[in-house]
Amino acid sequence: MAKMKQTQAMFFAVVAYFLWVVSDTGVKLARQSDLSPFIVMAFFGIPGILFYSGNAFRQGNLLNLRPRSWREQIGIAFSGVMINYVNAIALKHLPLTIFYVVVFTIPLMVAALSALLKHEVLTRFKVFCIVAGFCGTAIAVGFKGGGDFVGYLSAFASVAFFSVTTILMRKIATTDSVESIQFFRNLCVGIVGIGAAVVEGANSPGMIPLSILAVAAAIGTIGSFFFNKAIQNTSSTNAVQFHYTQIIWGALFGFFLWHEVPAWNVVVGSAIIIASGMVMAAQVRKAEANAKAVESAYAAETVNL
Repeated sequence: MAKMKQTQAMFFAVVAYFLWVVSDTGVKLARQSDLSPFIVMAFFGIPGILFYSGNAFRQGNLLNLRPRSWREQIGIAFSGVMINYVNAIALKHLPLTIFYVVVFTIPLMVAALSALLKHEVLTRFKVFCIVAGFCGTAIAVGFKGGGDFVGYLSAFASVAFFSVTTILMRKIATTDSVESIQFFRNLCVGIVGIGAAVVEGANSPGMIPLSILAVAAAIGTIGSFFFNKAIQNTSSTNAVQFHYTQIIWGALFGFFLWHEVPAWNVVVGSAIIIASGMVMAAQVRKAEANAKAVESAYAAETVNL
């Protein structure tokens, strides 16, 4: 049963990453019309607010939306605001393929931040994988990767905030519901987006970009729901390794919509990042399996005594 639960969680992660690629592609299309990042944030907050509040109302369980771990929820909400803002900038300034090359570093960033924030042991092997992964990123973006400094800075900021979110979500998986996490996060994103758009005096670029953005926001909300379900049923390391599937869809969408053809350095750098992340994930799973085996053996020995 536990194995089925793990398999289902990984399937949810794969679906989430595909839906996020579709959503990011929509944002990139909409942002070609010089759409304000704050309008993007507003559109990405509203669907989540409506979906989770409506679902809770239908079930007669509005109290389920109340945050219990306030500090962690505020951290997740702040990260969500920043992710939406910097993603809107990065997707306009970077080719889609390069954007996902940077996104590839999330599993490595999660491992590094877990050691820093959760005091997890960072072995020499993990350090080697992290260094190798970031070297792969340097290769991928360092030789005419496309885009500009603003795009790269925004993309790496998104990686950092997403990694923090992943760690915090895993920490409160047993105390706060998926619905509570997503509702509070989207509420903050929507409020900040609407407020900032009003202060900025952002103008609407037309119905077509707004329609694309609305669909992208709805798809992104569904993707976030699947990802949260995955995180609650498996380790963050297992879930984030499926980020690598995004380069496949990102490359396809980038080729057909913007005629982006990955250069040799992008392919080589991506291969190094993927290899580093997958090897490290395999080591983490092995360590977790060994820990569970020792725990089971100890429990059996205690019963026998």
